[in-house]
Amino acid sequence: MKTRASLITSLIVGAAMAASSALVHAQNTMDVKLLGVMFIEAPPGKDKNLVPFATSGDLEKVEVNAIATARSGVFNQWTNSFFDKGDVRVTAVFPDKTTQSLGQAEMGGFPKFSADARSRSFSLSVNRLPDKTVSGLIFEGTMPLSVAKGTKKAAQAFDPERPGPVKLGDVEIQHFKLDGKSLQLQGNDTLLRIKTLSFKPASGQVVRAERGGWSRMNNEHQQTWNFDTALTRGELQAELYEGLETIRQPIRFVIGRPW
Repeated sequence: MKTRASLITSLIVGAAMAASSALVHAQNTMDVKLLGVMFIEAPPGKDKNLVPFATSGDLEKVEVNAIATARSGVFNQWTNSFFDKGDVRVTAVFPDKTTQSLGQAEMGGFPKFSADARSRSFSLSVNRLPDKTVSGLIFEGTMPLSVAKGTKKAAQAFDPERPGPVKLGDVEIQHFKLDGKSLQLQGNDTLLRIKTLSFKPASGQVVRAERGGWSRMNNEHQQTWNFDTALTRGELQAELYEGLETIRQPIRFVIGRPW
């Protein structure tokens, strides 16, 4: 295993070597920029199939981290990447210029978003390298990115004694459940349009919720929003995405082996 210092050096060098990667844009709606590369390679002679007891992680891993910026519109924070991993393929390139397919890259499921939601991070990784030395890797294909044309405001009266259905703008909440200070929403894919959710009680002091967990089973979606106060009768207020679509963003990163 590389030391922490050598891994940081590899990250910096790998990012510099990959800076010449071709950047392809989907219908000129996005710009993609490489942020850095992590390249972990098992030592020579190490059995790659053996992992030390009580350790986690991979003996080998190449991960590219990048940022996508929308030229117009905003990114939807309820990403579908947990279910749709895209079709980015990884190819190993050897010193003699021959190549070997390493299959599909794994897309990271926990992106970060800028304050204005115009930019979001993403990562792609492969967890096993060929047994012989590689000169570099090529990540190429398309990945799903959910974007919206903009947002709009919506509000609806809320009564905790009437658990649904509730219409919040164009969002259909079939059922909701209160668990302490958490509000669990159940409905269809229109729930993905909720960007922010707030509660306005009779006192008039608006309380904004924090995102909790979310899940999907077939066409049934569930979201959890956490408040700082218990909910009573009042009004739900939301900022909703408009014009949602999933763009298949073409990408191509050429990563050189950094040592």
